[in-house]
Amino acid sequence: MKKTQPFLKSLKEFDVSAVKETLIQKIRKEYLSKPDFNPATVGRLSVPAGSMCTWLIALSSYQIVYKKIVPKKAKLKEVSAAAEEAKAILDEKLAGVRAAQEKVDTLNAKAGELKDEKASLEAKIKRDQGRMTRAEKLVVLLKDEGIRWKETVAVLEDEINKLIGDVFLSCACISYFGGFTGTYRNELTTKWTYECIERGIPAGEEFTLVKVMGDPV
Repeated sequence: MKKTQPFLKSLKEFDVSAVKETLIQKIRKEYLSKPDFNPATVGRLSVPAGSMCTWLIALSSYQIVYKKIVPKKAKLKEVSAAAEEAKAILDEKLAGVRAAQEKVDTLNAKAGELKDEKASLEAKIKRDQGRMTRAEKLVVLLKDEGIRWKETVAVLEDEINKLIGDVFLSCACISYFGGFTGTYRNELTTKWTYECIERGIPAGEEFTLVKVMGDPV
């Protein structure tokens, strides 16, 4: 029993892939091709020989399958390596695309902010242009009004300066005009006006009682 243990171990650890193709072909030709070389027939003669027959048939079948698998495994390895390389390139490109997309998003956000700012500035420009137009109109109106005010002030200053004589003449008219005719009244106001001016009393050159004392409607 002890002598069979190493033999059984060698069978379990036997490397089928290391068997030469010429040896396998020889085994198939000289043994496996024979009709009576099968586990049932050989096992009736010897149980261990029947087991060896089973093992040898399995070895041949395994070698046939292995021959088909090895190239496929090599191809799979090659394809896997190419796929990994392609995936690495793809990941790098995707990272670049993500970075570019982030930049695009940032630029779009900035563009949106600038667009809003532009709209705000355009609204302010439009508002300020309207204000400037109205201000220009107001300046023109105030300029014309300023001329009128200046003329009015000059007239008022002249009237204020002549107010003493005009009031004096008005009092004289009210006091003395009673029974005089209109013609004589005009002669009197003309003479009184001339005397005021001659004596240095400021008074209007064309005095009328209505103009000084009246309230035009």
